[in-house]
Amino acid sequence: MKQGRMILWRLVLSAVTVTLCYGQVNKTERACERSTLHLNCNNSKVIHIHDALYGRTSDKFCGNTIPPESGCEAEHSLSIVQGMCENNTSCSVEASNAVFGDPCRGVLKYLEVTYSCAIPVPCPEDVVYISGITLTFPRGETGVLINSEELCPPGSAKPEEPLATRYCDDEWAEPVVTGCYDDSALENQLEEIANTNVTEENVEEVGELLLLASSQTDLITESGLENIITSLALIVEVGSPSTEVTDSVVGVVNNMMSINETLLGDSSYIDEVVPLLESQVRFVHDLNDNYTELVTNLGVSALQLPKKSLEDPFVFEDPFMDSDDDVIESRKSSITLPPSLLDIIGTVNPNLTSIPVSFITYRDAVLFQSDLEGSSVNQEGSSVLAEYVDGHVISATIEVENVTIVNLPENSSVMTRFSKPIIDEENNETDVTIEFVCVFWDYNLTNGEGGKWSEEGCRMVSNDTEIVCACNHLTSFAVLVRISGDIADTPFHVALSIISIIGCIISIIALSFSLVTMLVIRSIRIKQQTHVHFNLCLALLGLYLSFLLGVDRTEIPGVCKAMTSLIYFFCLSSVAWMSVEAFYIYMLIWKYNKSSIHHLVTVAVFLAWGLPAIGAILIFFLDHGHDYEETTDYCFLHPGPVLYFGFLLEILLLSVYNFVIFVLATYRVSCRKIRQSDKAEKKKEIIIRIKSTFLFWVLLGMAWTFGFLATFQNPLSLAFQLLFCVCLSLQGFCMFYMLFAQNPEMQKSITSTVKRTNTTSYQVDSRNKSACGPDQSVDMHDIPVSSSNNDYSLVEPKTGEENDGIVSE
Repeated sequence: MKQGRMILWRLVLSAVTVTLCYGQVNKTERACERSTLHLNCNNSKVIHIHDALYGRTSDKFCGNTIPPESGCEAEHSLSIVQGMCENNTSCSVEASNAVFGDPCRGVLKYLEVTYSCAIPVPCPEDVVYISGITLTFPRGETGVLINSEELCPPGSAKPEEPLATRYCDDEWAEPVVTGCYDDSALENQLEEIANTNVTEENVEEVGELLLLASSQTDLITESGLENIITSLALIVEVGSPSTEVTDSVVGVVNNMMSINETLLGDSSYIDEVVPLLESQVRFVHDLNDNYTELVTNLGVSALQLPKKSLEDPFVFEDPFMDSDDDVIESRKSSITLPPSLLDIIGTVNPNLTSIPVSFITYRDAVLFQSDLEGSSVNQEGSSVLAEYVDGHVISATIEVENVTIVNLPENSSVMTRFSKPIIDEENNETDVTIEFVCVFWDYNLTNGEGGKWSEEGCRMVSNDTEIVCACNHLTSFAVLVRISGDIADTPFHVALSIISIIGCIISIIALSFSLVTMLVIRSIRIKQQTHVHFNLCLALLGLYLSFLLGVDRTEIPGVCKAMTSLIYFFCLSSVAWMSVEAFYIYMLIWKYNKSSIHHLVTVAVFLAWGLPAIGAILIFFLDHGHDYEETTDYCFLHPGPVLYFGFLLEILLLSVYNFVIFVLATYRVSCRKIRQSDKAEKKKEIIIRIKSTFLFWVLLGMAWTFGFLATFQNPLSLAFQLLFCVCLSLQGFCMFYMLFAQNPEMQKSITSTVKRTNTTSYQVDSRNKSACGPDQSVDMHDIPVSSSNNDYSLVEPKTGEENDGIVSE
């Protein structure tokens, strides 16, 4: 008995000591639903909240209502009351569903708060969020370094160490995160999480672990990013509506938005992140409660909106607008839902009393990876130099089954507002046009795999002080900044222009010499292959002259249209004559006989000149796809059906045909047995064959191969543009080189003709006849890629009657 009294006395003494030293006596106050709870502390003391409950756990207060068996406690009661009362001398808290949410419908609830009045300390107990991670710090005295209550997990590089520390110096300093992982530990941890069997029992634990591991964004590698996305998918697949799981998912996505943008752009899995986040937010609606989470890069709100709130336009302002961050303040956005949504929802589910709506705001568009460089011109025909999404991306989704918000009437559009992007036009060195475009993220453009920014169904209402957009559907919205101008003004394209001009001039001189030579020298002129060479040189010469003289004649619409038709005609004709060259060489190599190619040139003239001429005439009289009365940068076809199907398609088909002939001829050259026994001679012959093969491909349209490769956006596109420019502009010079500079038979004919010009015309004629033989002979120089050494040619020598003029000299 005496011992019991001593124990009781010690407990009382301890309580008195605590009260005298710290001034804390726990009190409990209650307020019934729809009333207000008032807390007060006197004598310069402040409120310290120990516990809070909004709901019903007893039938002894606020009536004798029995608590439901399923429980009736609002999840965030403590944090809400702490946010309103902690460290204040007094506060008032309304006990209502509007403040805490409704944990049990139809039950009269009450607010119960346990608190104490304490002497103020420099650093009171505090909860902070860093990278989505919750850090709890107990009260601290001045000059003390306080550890967080949370610890690094097992498997990290620093297990059981505090996640963060915080110095107390009259007030809390910023927390310093420990960094639980090093490179190898993080890789191992992420791989382990990705291989975990995630279930309803462990999903919260896995989510918290992934959240912590993904917070060290500077250490995440390509494989680590893939493991994060894989783990995120496993967590979402569980379908848990838990707010803790949703907090983890939101935190992980927030961390991913801080990863190096190049690493994100290179990932083939990044397109899965946004749908995963939207799915998890959809699950949290199953709680029939409001959910809001705001982290550094992301704001998520899953709201149960009463039907009355949608009877008028409902405006949702992004949560970043309440931030103290000046940078975020400069980027604001909002979305307004029209009342007509109620009619659409009512036709599917008329019994709904509240409408579940999800709002997600992204600080930037880093998770929306889209090929914005695919467009080459804007609607006015100017070249698009750059496109990028500026500011926030904001989305809204009605989470009602079988309800899809599309094709809204114009007077019931979804309205979005964005801060007007800040463009530094003073530092712009080029004459460009900047326009703002209302866009949305369209999954249909990529068959559900990722998505692309699209303007369809959206229009700009105003762009004075802010960008106001109207769209006929719900999804993710943003503002696209499009910078357009004359692409020729960029340094790279100025260089291409100079290269083109110099190359064209060189080719014009070379082609002119080639044409005159083929006309003047009879021994060359009478050969059938010369007729093909002549027409190809003529087409190339016409292309270069029309390009140099007419591509920039934009001041007179009629002249510009005529030059467009002329360039089209010669360009298509030159490629057609390359295909004639390819066909002729095919006949010589595999099926040569006089009768089979006797009428080749006649048919070729009709096809290679006639068909492009018909196309050019149609373009001149019927092409209305581009208004030549409007300002244009160049005289040629602009992007549209005429360019794609009336020009590029033909070029592509002819180039593919030429490429097939090139492969067959290359195979023939490479597989032919080398006749030389001497190693030096073998090496020489191999080099000559490689050289001949390369020149042959130049003749058949290598430039157009580079041209088509340059149309695909990749790190080598600029290099392909340069190669296309050089090869096409110098193709005329290459013709001259193949026909004359490296062809000994041509050189011999020219030299012989020059020598004979000093004799009588009778002697010239007689020597020509003796030198040339039959008019329809086909010598080695009939093949445009015959080598400089007469012993080697693209065509394998034949024997007996099959040779028929093809000789091995």
